[in-house]
Amino acid sequence: FYSSITVVSHSAKPAMVPFFTCRMVQLSMKHGLCKYSMIGFVQYAAMSCWETDIKEAYRIGKLAMAVRDNLYSSTDQLSLLYFIYYGWVAVYTEPVQNCADNLRRGFECGIASGDTSAALFNSVHHIRTSLIAGTNLPTLLKKADYYLEIMKRHGNTWGKTIILLYRETISMLIGASSNKYAEVRESALQFPAEIFLYHKAYRAYWIGHSERCQHFSEKLIQGSESGGRQHRRFFMLYYGLNSFKIMKRSSSQKLKAIPRNALKALKTTEEHSKWNFRNKVHLLEAETFSYEDQKEEAKASYAAAITSARSSRFIHEQGLACELAGYHYKRIGEHKSAWSFFTQAKRCYADWGSQIKVESVNRQLESFQISLP
Repeated sequence: FYSSITVVSHSAKPAMVPFFTCRMVQLSMKHGLCKYSMIGFVQYAAMSCWETDIKEAYRIGKLAMAVRDNLYSSTDQLSLLYFIYYGWVAVYTEPVQNCADNLRRGFECGIASGDTSAALFNSVHHIRTSLIAGTNLPTLLKKADYYLEIMKRHGNTWGKTIILLYRETISMLIGASSNKYAEVRESALQFPAEIFLYHKAYRAYWIGHSERCQHFSEKLIQGSESGGRQHRRFFMLYYGLNSFKIMKRSSSQKLKAIPRNALKALKTTEEHSKWNFRNKVHLLEAETFSYEDQKEEAKASYAAAITSARSSRFIHEQGLACELAGYHYKRIGEHKSAWSFFTQAKRCYADWGSQIKVESVNRQLESFQISLP
């Protein structure tokens, strides 16, 4: 009963999830383990991540998954376990690409076993983590369309609305969206505001609308602790980088604390997953050094950010690190190096599938035609 109602609560009454979770753990501790106990323990781990106790949460969640694999081989709970563990726990500690793959498997398992509710939860988080991971955008768009058809077939308004948001964001990044800031559908107003703030801030950052990005970023970062925790943690890099864009253009010192606080937050999350966050730390450090005119330190940090992003297979953030390195070298007058970095950025963005970023970098390369042979 509690494992089933927990699924419903995730979308209908999120505030009730901790109550049902604690009740499941309490019953398991009192009467012994069963296959449903693992849902309670993994959900408890997810709740611990909400309170930032990520190391302990990961230990509990991984242990529960190991117990399930060794003692309970039935697949009827597997889809739900994958959704909670890889969507809310492992995403902070394991490579995000691995989490995305397992969320896709969770979807397939749920469809095969008839657990469509859990399957659809997995599909939403598969798209979310794939976007964070830098999955090829046209491929991701096709997957989103596939999930949308299934959402429509099952009449799942919640999932359909969230997938549509991601679809619009992906389309905009590709360059295929006719409306960069598509209006949120009326049915979406029932969801936490942080979901939509994240998309608006993320879109604004990538198309270069710094002031708009800052507006929505502030609302996202200062939002309620009841929602948007993952969005805030994974958006922190862009929040810090965007503040530098504004400060360089306006000489404003009001935003100076933002990159410092963002870097501190990223270093905390890096302690749990160097794979997912080290490149972000290096890149924000590079922009800090560049802004402070520490040229050599900036060069070293840009190189570290590019290498780290490549090692972790974040092709979009590798492109971003190359692009920002290009701007740094251009500013200090090393135009040949700047050209090289912009060329690398163009290749990365092309591999990512973002035509709008390819065109943006092309404009920078065209500006060198006069100064380079």
